[in-house]
Amino acid sequence: MQDIVSEEKYSELLALQERVNAKLRQLFEANKHIGREYLSKILVNEVESIVKHLNAEEHNFGRADYSGDINYENSEQTYSDGQKIGEAVVLHFCGFSVQASWSGADKY
Repeated sequence: MQDIVSEEKYSELLALQERVNAKLRQLFEANKHIGREYLSKILVNEVESIVKHLNAEEHNFGRADYSGDINYENSEQTYSDGQKIGEAVVLHFCGFSVQASWSGADKY
């Protein structure tokens, strides 16, 4: 039974990643003609907006790390929803993409 729960939780994690990446890709494609400086400015605000929306739905993400850069491809933001230290869903934004992962010994 534990394996089914783990696989279901992992599927949810992948779906979250896919949904957020789709939003980020759409934003990039709609604005790439405006220029690099504009893209770097809107990226941080959009990531914060996405996280705020996720928190309104069902999560409790807080910023864990931030490394902004004028070159949007190098801009990194990390959010975690951990209730306990070391156990959390982690969203690592790098440019206009996100990698969702689990941090913790017991995984899911």
